[in-house]
Order: sequence, then C-alpha cells, then structure tokens
Amino acid sequence: MTDGSRLERGIRVYAETFGVDEEALPGVFADRVGSRFAQEAIFAAGGPAWNDTALDDRSRSVAILTALICQGVRGDRLSSHLERAVRAGLDQPALEVLTVLLSLYVGQARTSLAAEDIHAFFIDRTAHERESRGQEGTATPWPSSGRA
Repeated sequence: MTDGSRLERGIRVYAETFGVDEEALPGVFADRVGSRFAQEAIFAAGGPAWNDTALDDRSRSVAILTALICQGVRGDRLSSHLERAVRAGLDQPALEVLTVLLSLYVGQARTSLAAEDIHAFFIDRTAHERESRGQEGTATPWPSSGRA
C-alpha cells in the first residue's frame, strides 16, 4: 500500500461521508477541523479500518454508529454517518433497533438522544424526498402525534 493510494482512499471515504466531491474534500475538511487534523484523519481513513474487505460497509456503519451513539455524538457528525448508513443498506427500523439494543448496554440517557436524532433524520429525509418528487405532506413528528 503506497502513501498516495492510502491518501486517495482516505479522501474517497471522507468525501462520501461529507457528501462532497473528492477534489473539494481537503479544503472542506480543513475548514471544519484545521489542516493538520484533516490531513491526519484523511490518511488514517485510507488504511485498513475503512478499506479492509473483512467488514462490509453495512457492518462498518453499524460499528461507527454504535461508537458515536455511545459517546453521545449528535448533530452533523451523527447525521453524516446516518446518511452513509442508509447508503450502505440500513433503514430506519434497523437503526431504531440498534438504539434499543444499545440502551440495554449503555443506558437510555445516551441512546434516547440518538433515537430522537434518528427519528428526526428520517422525517427530514422523507420530507426532502417528497419535495424533490413534488409531493406534499410529511410525517408528523412525535410528540405532536398525540403520544406522551
């Protein structure tokens, strides 16, 4: 494995995660975390953790989301990996079950926050898909659905 190919693989991984073109990724990432951190993270992502065929992308997404949820990560950092997980074949029921399973091991304080974020992510995603198809109406988010 050459450094150049490792760098290219790392750029590819982060470009997919951030949803940007590979050419734009180094600048976008550096703007977010600084150039030193971005360079190191890109190089690390080009290694076996993201590229070894022993894990498929779906399994890798489950592992990453598990780590993020257990650490209490939210917002864009969680959403970018949720989007990646959907592209890898995970759907809303699978991700909801993941939060239920994790709640048995790490407690509901962390996992309930992730469950809220996952629920909101799919509401937003469904609304966006309907908008792009020209359809109206979106799912009503809880708690306005009458559940308490």
